[in-house]
Amino acid sequence: MLEMKKYLNRRLTARQTVAIVALIAALAGLGYLSYTLVSAKILEAKVKASLPKVCAGIRDQRRVLVNAIEAYKTQFGFYPPDHVVSRQPLVVDAITNTLLYELAGVTYDPTNKEFQVGHLERADAKYVKEFFQCDGFKNCAENSNEVKHFLPDENPPVRQLHDDPDVFALSFPLYSEAVDPQVMWEFQVSSWRYISSNPTNNAGKFDLWIELKTKNQTDTIGNWKAVE
Repeated sequence: MLEMKKYLNRRLTARQTVAIVALIAALAGLGYLSYTLVSAKILEAKVKASLPKVCAGIRDQRRVLVNAIEAYKTQFGFYPPDHVVSRQPLVVDAITNTLLYELAGVTYDPTNKEFQVGHLERADAKYVKEFFQCDGFKNCAENSNEVKHFLPDENPPVRQLHDDPDVFALSFPLYSEAVDPQVMWEFQVSSWRYISSNPTNNAGKFDLWIELKTKNQTDTIGNWKAVE
């Protein structure tokens, strides 16, 4: 016992002190690394478990949008226009499309020369038309009662394409799904892409799709067989 007490009370040399500090630091680093790896694996498992639920929600929204687009065609005799960048050759910008405006309906204020969709921020009409490279919208009127609403215009799920003046596109409301908030930030969802001028997958109709990304994969969900 006396020998043990003597050993514990002895002074450490500088080299021994450095060695002990280095050992403690190494153990702490190993512990942190292990914690980080385990946490990453747990988060990855949660994302994988939530993925089917998010995909199911996107498919439900896709069904609503497809029905709205078909209803639009029944009303107007053609599918909602897409964003044509060039005619010769035909080039379409599928990302910055006018689907939100055509399906929800646009109110035009001739006094201030502004467009508005539902209760979203008003925007300068000239800028919006230049942004989408179009003359205006088919589903547009000065009186909101004269606009056709193929989608609810109260709180449409949107993503801002440009700020001040505001320009929007249809998006998927990830917040509406019962997903762990920590997991939610691991998903990246694009806005809805849309082409009706020269659809690659649905000749004579339209292509509609969205991209869902996680750390390990990218899923495309659309209205054609390969990505349904």
